[in-house]
Amino acid sequence: MRDEEEDIDEIERQVRERYARSTHIEYGEEAADVEQQALLPSVKDPKLWMVKCAIGHERETAICLMQKFIDRTDLQIKSVVALDHLKNYIYVEAEKEAHVKEACKGLRNIYASAKITLVPIKEMADVLYVESKNVDLARDTWVRMKLGVYKGDLAKVVDVDNVRQRVTVKLIPRIDLQVLASKLEGRVVAKKKTFVPPPRFFNIDEAREMHIRVERRRDKDSGEYFEMVDGLMFKDGFLYKPVSIKSIHTQGIQPSFDELEKFKKPGDDMNGDMSSLNTLFSNRKKGHFMKGDAVIVVKGDLKNLEGWVEKVEDTTVHIRPKISDLPKTLAFNEKELCKYFKPGDHVKVVSGVQEGTTGMVVKVDGHVLIILSDTTKEHIRVFADHVVESSEITTGITRIGDYELHDLVLLDNLSFGVIIRVETEAFQVLKGVPDRPEVVLVKLREIKSKIDRRTSAKDKFNNMVATKDVVRVVEGACKGTQGPVEHIHKGILFIYDRHHLEHAGFICAKAQSCILVGGSTGGRRGNGMDAADARMGALRSPASILQSPGRLPPRGPQMNYGGRFGGGGRGGRGHDALVGKCIKIKSGPYKGYRGRVKEVTGVLVRVELDSLMKIVTVKRDDIADTPTVATPFREPRFSLGSETPMHPSRTPLHPFQTPMRDPGATPIHDGMRTPMRSRAWAPMSPPRDNWEDGNPDTWGSSPAYQPGTPPARPYEAPTPGSGWANTPGVTNAPSPYVPSTPVGQPMTPNSAAYLPGTPGGQPMTPGNAGMDIMSPVIGGEGEVNWALPDVLVNVLAAGDEGPGVVREVLGDGTCRVALGSSGNGDIVTVLPSELEVIRPKKSDRIKIMNGTFRGFVGKLIGIDGSDGIVKLDDTYEVKILDMVILAKLAA
Repeated sequence: MRDEEEDIDEIERQVRERYARSTHIEYGEEAADVEQQALLPSVKDPKLWMVKCAIGHERETAICLMQKFIDRTDLQIKSVVALDHLKNYIYVEAEKEAHVKEACKGLRNIYASAKITLVPIKEMADVLYVESKNVDLARDTWVRMKLGVYKGDLAKVVDVDNVRQRVTVKLIPRIDLQVLASKLEGRVVAKKKTFVPPPRFFNIDEAREMHIRVERRRDKDSGEYFEMVDGLMFKDGFLYKPVSIKSIHTQGIQPSFDELEKFKKPGDDMNGDMSSLNTLFSNRKKGHFMKGDAVIVVKGDLKNLEGWVEKVEDTTVHIRPKISDLPKTLAFNEKELCKYFKPGDHVKVVSGVQEGTTGMVVKVDGHVLIILSDTTKEHIRVFADHVVESSEITTGITRIGDYELHDLVLLDNLSFGVIIRVETEAFQVLKGVPDRPEVVLVKLREIKSKIDRRTSAKDKFNNMVATKDVVRVVEGACKGTQGPVEHIHKGILFIYDRHHLEHAGFICAKAQSCILVGGSTGGRRGNGMDAADARMGALRSPASILQSPGRLPPRGPQMNYGGRFGGGGRGGRGHDALVGKCIKIKSGPYKGYRGRVKEVTGVLVRVELDSLMKIVTVKRDDIADTPTVATPFREPRFSLGSETPMHPSRTPLHPFQTPMRDPGATPIHDGMRTPMRSRAWAPMSPPRDNWEDGNPDTWGSSPAYQPGTPPARPYEAPTPGSGWANTPGVTNAPSPYVPSTPVGQPMTPNSAAYLPGTPGGQPMTPGNAGMDIMSPVIGGEGEVNWALPDVLVNVLAAGDEGPGVVREVLGDGTCRVALGSSGNGDIVTVLPSELEVIRPKKSDRIKIMNGTFRGFVGKLIGIDGSDGIVKLDDTYEVKILDMVILAKLAA
């Protein structure tokens, strides 16, 4: 026979024992209203006097008066009342005011000048009136324990006995199995007063291994089977504990998601958990729903119906359904509705553990929202009922005591880490463990000190790394990430990566697992070869002669100047020439920063800063006129990859020249040339060689140097005395330079170091591919025509100033614009340079002008500094884009 089978007599005995405890009380007839009225105070009864006393000493004063009454029988007061909710006053019952003054005489907490006030007869009963709270407990209600080792723990009601005012709750046990085993064996174990076992699910197998007796019995009250250990009931690892209703908190219970996850069974959906919904409904405040709120039905036949609140009457909410076939308004009980939000909504948490947090909804999972916090940039989960739509952005708690967010701190166990989150009474710290991210929750007392020493470390190639330097992780779990170094301690780097959403963007890595890629200390690169190579082409003394391949610089030939006579004088290409250049910002909020130009749009320039690894938008006027030095050469004409030896066999290596270079030459550059090469376009004094200020972006890009039309004649044999002689066979005759001017300039052959040119030059075709000439507005190399139809612009053309709407972009780059903010005016044809984009504001309809999503239409749902948060119409995706590429869409 199975263990579950029991004798019929045993079952009968259990039933009699169970119901024998039930008590039935017969009450007499209810008292009549007249009899109840007779119990109220009248003019014949003693009066009630209100006496002012020292604040905070109300109970002490009442006890002193009671003791004085016991010691002196001549006092004529009847009673003293001190109420906890009433500060600075006590009540004394007596016939006359003189009796009260006599009783209070000599008490230090009652001043002699204290005013004594008579309480009206009608208000005397209200002084001792206590408002009773009806505790409506039901199964699956969440409560918290008040007493014992389980104080503050979350529990779930599984059974309610309203007669005996007791409930059975399910909670995670706090059992020390070692102590329990010793107790059952009869050994005495000294109790640690401060030790409270951590919450842990009960494991039967582990208990039996410790020789703890576990019995399976049937509960008499519920009829369910439990594992019994020393009088305690366990099931599925939970402790089932009968307690009094007075020993639990039933009001304002707001369990966190971590706590709810522990009670959830495998396969359960928290959205449909009625206990979670019951908890939400019981904690709702008055006025929870307001007109215009988006709601969804969670109970009844119309479950999952969406709508908007139209009117609220007590507990009844009238909504306007989203489905047009239904009546205009439907009435629901407020417990049948829950708030509803969409991805992209900006909300604020108004209740719960995360109260006060603001962020953007990134995912909706039933009645649960996943929000990207504005402060920590981490995902948090809250119930939809706990948030409201808000544009407010809170900073949250960033400091407790002497420690604030992102500080490097030393813990009491001598470990260290960075504070990545500040909670109400504790910190979340990312410890300095490079193998894997380890986050711990520490109290204020557990932090020993703050580490603010400025130290440095060596990277994989022995480059010195300091704070604010940009490094890239090349080994370990975070391989491939990069960002500025925020803290350094004991060879461990704490790197901030703005693309890393976890741990507030911080990454922990060993210094030897990283390489230095940029930063404020960029000049300290190893042995300095990178910086030297970057400046080599611009700092060497220019040679005006032809060189043999063996004499070329290590990084390639000198450069392609774009024309036979150089391209330095005709390099005016507009602002697009800045794209790709390294520049320095001379004014504005980013003054002193260096970076590379990514894009030029009108008077605005987008720059990627080297030290911050961030793309910012600055004005064109804020950029220094002279770009930082960069290597100004293009592709080599000769293949030097396997040239061994670099210098061919030549004797002598250098021809006889007397002098080879005259150190006393004055001037070293011939001042008599008028003009030599292309200085007719930009005459300078003193004269300089063209390549010293050439525009790198206009140099030829073909290794063969594109020939002009008609082609210029190739170099001839070296003129005696014109420099180094080319050894035959070393190189083929080079292709001719591409001309850069329609007519060549005469050259004065005044120096033996220069090749004389034909005064007339060769006829050339204007607009040749090598020429450095462009349209004044568009069509230049790298220029992007930003204009798109249906965007709002400001027309800057003379006579047509004002707002307008782009209606068509023609093939030659010009735009047809309809004047007026609504596009109802005359249509004019203007150049893009005569247009200015109208920047959108929050909630405006926009069109993306550049990038991967060029031409897409959406809505600007938020602005964060120079970035815009856009919700695309086609895909409903939320994208973060630069405000520079967004234009306001015409209505």
